[in-house]
Amino acid sequence: MREEVRLMKNVMKVRWSRPLMAAVAALTMLHAVSAHAWWEKKWEFRKKIAFDLSDKGAGIKENLADVPVLVRLHAGNFDFTKAKDDGSDLRFMAADDKSPLKFHIEKYDPKQAIALIWVRVPQLAGGGTQDSILLYYGNKGAPAAADAGGTYDTGQVAVFHFGEKEGAPHDATAYGNHGADFAGKLGNPAVIGSGATFNGTSDRLVIKRSPSLNFAKGFTFSAWAKPASAQPDARLFSFSDGKQGIEVGIAQGSVYARVDGATTGRTPAINPQSWHHVAVTAEPGKRLVVYLDGREAATANLGASMPSPTADLVVGGTQTGGALFAGEMDEVEISSVARPAAWFTAAVAGQGEGGKLTAYQQEEKGGGGSEDLTIHLMKVIARSITLDGWLVIGLCSFMLVWGILIFIRKFFMLQKISKSNKYFMESFGELEDPLALEEDEGFSDSSLFRVYQAGFDEIQRWVDRQDPEKDLAVLPRSILHNFRATLDRASTTESHKLSAWMLVLTLGISGGPFWGLLGTVWGVMNTFASLAESGEANLSAIAPGVASALACTLFGLFVAIPCLFAYTYLANQMKYINAANRHFTEEYAIKVEGAYGGTQ
Repeated sequence: MREEVRLMKNVMKVRWSRPLMAAVAALTMLHAVSAHAWWEKKWEFRKKIAFDLSDKGAGIKENLADVPVLVRLHAGNFDFTKAKDDGSDLRFMAADDKSPLKFHIEKYDPKQAIALIWVRVPQLAGGGTQDSILLYYGNKGAPAAADAGGTYDTGQVAVFHFGEKEGAPHDATAYGNHGADFAGKLGNPAVIGSGATFNGTSDRLVIKRSPSLNFAKGFTFSAWAKPASAQPDARLFSFSDGKQGIEVGIAQGSVYARVDGATTGRTPAINPQSWHHVAVTAEPGKRLVVYLDGREAATANLGASMPSPTADLVVGGTQTGGALFAGEMDEVEISSVARPAAWFTAAVAGQGEGGKLTAYQQEEKGGGGSEDLTIHLMKVIARSITLDGWLVIGLCSFMLVWGILIFIRKFFMLQKISKSNKYFMESFGELEDPLALEEDEGFSDSSLFRVYQAGFDEIQRWVDRQDPEKDLAVLPRSILHNFRATLDRASTTESHKLSAWMLVLTLGISGGPFWGLLGTVWGVMNTFASLAESGEANLSAIAPGVASALACTLFGLFVAIPCLFAYTYLANQMKYINAANRHFTEEYAIKVEGAYGGTQ
């Protein structure tokens, strides 16, 4: 009984020590964050990319969130020899140095020492200079982690980089509104990598109508445009079904926009053969606005509703093949929301040559690249597990620790019993009188001796009640029956002692997988909840819930499998000891009856 109490105390210590250890770990992590610790040791280098929204920089006054920012790397700010040839080891982290950012690579060419990468920056504080992100690189074993769809928010319904060498341009967003018909030319140098060239006679880009191209809540079109000449009237973007439509055009160098009956004035003329950023926003019940090079240039009041596209969208002309644009375009973006003015200021400052939005700081070396990949992935999984996952994992860990303690205690107890039983049987086998065995220190852990002692005590109690002058050489049959019953009872008691606390292992075998299943279902629920909240299917919304679910399943098996092997081993050992107890009980009773039995 004392052993059981001691075991419970040890278990309680383990139980209360885990929250304490978790608290210490949390404080350690906070200290590490405050000390700007290296994100992952597998990455040898990092570079800080700062954003300047002050008047000396981009001059942006408004706050922005989830902005796709262009990171332009070249020989002057990045050493391509320290990264993988395809850039697959690039990682972007938020300023806290622990939150991964979504990104994708438009172009990565180490031979020409140029890389164009789009990163989804979570926030940009208007007028500030404190926002930044971290670029990690220098891990030859890292897999690719780019996520084009996750780089954009749910409002971004089509983005064309025109980085393809042939075929129709592809949409970089998760909606997949790829070009269905394209007759232009790709591959010419543009503002950002390569652009598309339209000849003004037959070239255009057609985007098929889809449910995602719904502008009921607002509309935004933006692109870099380089007119070949001052055309009478050319469409940068249009859709029309004969009753309603949206148009963004250039007439004699001036940009205008039209939404049904609302038409803006024309902007100041732009020079042909030069790149300009053109953007148009429309918000129901508010305004239709044209932005030129990041500045508001023309407006019109807009009605209470927006036209819903019932026909294909066209870039570089109209659906009927008229008003075709002659010139070049790059980075065409379409949104189902009206973007704020600061969005286009940031685009011009971040995407144009010599932009003032981003500043690349000195390279830092650290990490060392010595961390094992398995350990690295385990850390990544641990960071992704949600609170509910940790609760289930904590409970499974508690059950596993408890089961290990039970196994260790039972293992050594069975070893002592087996050794002591062997010594007892050697001594008992040498006796001529089965009741003449004297107690020995070597019998202290023997279950057989305890059975023997119980039978001996039963006879001794009967002897003590008899007349001292009576001959006790013969025991009555009734006493021998009591003697047998006492041996059976003692053997059963020993069996119960052996099986004590085995219930913990049984619970681990049967309960562990169910706890893991509970965490799995919980994690899947969180996954769908994250998808519903984010409004898009991307890895950042799915990964935490899936990681928690699979981790809970894994820990449930971590409990069940060791408990199963431990239970099987212990049950097998206890079976031999119980069998030895039964055999000894029969042998002991037969010897006593043979030595002291009579007819009374």
